[in-house]
Amino acid sequence: MSDPILLRQISEDRVLASQILFPHRHNQSTPEFHVKIVDLWCAADPLISIEAFREGAKTTLSEEVVLTEALFENFHYGLVLGETYTKACQRIEAIKHEIVTNERIRALFGNQKGKVWSENKIVLANGVAIEAHGWEEEFRGYKHLSYRPDRAYLDDIENKERVRDSDAVDANWKKLHLQLLPAMDKNLGKIRITGTPLADDCMIRRAANSPNWVHSRFPICDRDIDDPLCMAAWPDRYPMEWVRATRDHYSSEGLLAEFNQEYMLIATGAQDKPFNEGLITTVQVAPRGYYPKVGIIDPARTTDVKKSDQTGYVVVSRIGTKLYVHESGANYWQPDAVVQGAFDIAYRHDGAEVVIEKNSLDNWLLQPIRSKMLSTGITLKLRAINAPQDRDKTQFIMGLHSFFAAGDIIFIGEHPILKSQLLNFPSGKRDVLNALAYAPRVFSGEPIYGDFSDANIVRNSKLDKSSVLLLACNSGGNETTAVLCSLTGEHLRVIADWISPLIPNEAIPQFAMYIKALYPGRPIKAWVTGDIFDQQGRNPVVAALKMQNWKPSRGEYASVSRGLLSTILRTEVRKIRLLTIDANCHHTLHALSYGYRYEIKSNGEREGEPVRNSERTLIEGLESLFFLLTKAGDQDTLQTNSINASGTPYLSALPGR
Repeated sequence: MSDPILLRQISEDRVLASQILFPHRHNQSTPEFHVKIVDLWCAADPLISIEAFREGAKTTLSEEVVLTEALFENFHYGLVLGETYTKACQRIEAIKHEIVTNERIRALFGNQKGKVWSENKIVLANGVAIEAHGWEEEFRGYKHLSYRPDRAYLDDIENKERVRDSDAVDANWKKLHLQLLPAMDKNLGKIRITGTPLADDCMIRRAANSPNWVHSRFPICDRDIDDPLCMAAWPDRYPMEWVRATRDHYSSEGLLAEFNQEYMLIATGAQDKPFNEGLITTVQVAPRGYYPKVGIIDPARTTDVKKSDQTGYVVVSRIGTKLYVHESGANYWQPDAVVQGAFDIAYRHDGAEVVIEKNSLDNWLLQPIRSKMLSTGITLKLRAINAPQDRDKTQFIMGLHSFFAAGDIIFIGEHPILKSQLLNFPSGKRDVLNALAYAPRVFSGEPIYGDFSDANIVRNSKLDKSSVLLLACNSGGNETTAVLCSLTGEHLRVIADWISPLIPNEAIPQFAMYIKALYPGRPIKAWVTGDIFDQQGRNPVVAALKMQNWKPSRGEYASVSRGLLSTILRTEVRKIRLLTIDANCHHTLHALSYGYRYEIKSNGEREGEPVRNSERTLIEGLESLFFLLTKAGDQDTLQTNSINASGTPYLSALPGR
């Protein structure tokens, strides 16, 4: 038996009507955004669009409001329009089920099952008609008895095909205005659209941007998910723990863009994401041979989780046109952890060079890195690189697309964080991806010794008793370097090398301690470049060598001897290259293969001077030494040819001086 007072109450409060008529459809408490959706449905405005996250119950609420309005005869003829005819009929089926089975509706409104009760159309006992159609149909001439449609409910009518490009969206937008709107009752017609955006350009977004539509949007939470103050839209059903866990799950599967679209209402466009699984090449075993590795670090400006910044890093090597990714990761590192991370990367990868964005070094990393080098005596080959000034971060990362498309970026092993960021791009975090985007810049330039190859590398070499030991020392602005070579006949072999951040007076005694322990009693002939020798008063290298009883000889100027090693790098005698490097001499290997190089200008021309770094300092000492060896002419004369004050024989470029 109907209750007039209750009917009046639920007629005036449609949220209350949903709670009283459909309690079995509301297992959790009603969130605030549900109240707003119902109020929007019942508003007097003719055109309203409602954008809500997937599984937010917008369809459930819409079915309830449509049925409640039909029961109260708020409209005469309503259309339910779905993506397809079948989906539209599902809405009708749900409404029919409530009319037939809901005892509360029967008690308040009586038996509302009418004579028309088909798959896609029902007419209630009170005469209100509800009809279902697919969006693909024509909307012309619809009438029920004498009524034109005065309600139209468009439920998620778009799909990927309908938002594939602007032309497709144009066609649907025109259909709405040229077919549906003219079919509606001129005075009483109301249209309600509910959905989730599938692209930046879609019907629901056009409605949101139109002054003719009232629009509201309800994402699953009210701000950045990692913000500690973030509030869930429906905390009883989807608390923030669930939201964050679901986001992380989607992200790990490379589906962050899909999560943002479905739950945060952030669509990235109808086109496919720029990077997909088909572009990723993965191998499990690194290629054979020697190739230098470079660690690239993109430090976070802040470690505040609220801002979601992480320090991303990659370890990359280049072989020909291929870039191999050996390691990658991201962490919420404080500055001291970034410093330690840089040293750890270099240690794990045989003294790899570490590249860090220049702004980061200038601001807060350079001083602690230098301090750690001085306190530990461990040299970190450090290079600053400028952040791109001519493009934003998205465009900068997009520069990797051609490399991936050509198969020139290869992952060695699994890289879950990098891979997920790549597949999610342009959505989500991109810390590791941004570090990788520096790789083409990092490996630009022209190595001075392009003739260097694996044939110049020897392993487990033994020192011949007849070999002469030669020590080439040099010093730059921030490092002291030394290369220990053995000369056997015409074969020159690098058997040890050092790059130290210490000044010569402190570094050379350390070199000497190692040499004297490893080769006790062996005479050592020391050389320094002409640049250093001629400035003995200002550069302490010569004095430091003399303190070890190694009276140094003067080598050639670095600029004169540059490039001189090319011939002996590629020349073989008795199937052995004239210049070989022990596999443990990582500094020399890195310098010859890549570190000692010319930069290339933006116009494609080569710089006039090599990059000023520790590898240049190291190899200039070796070049200066070799210049004097070749100047002597006959290689047999390169055995000891002079005796120092203590009676020790040594090799002199100027015997008898």
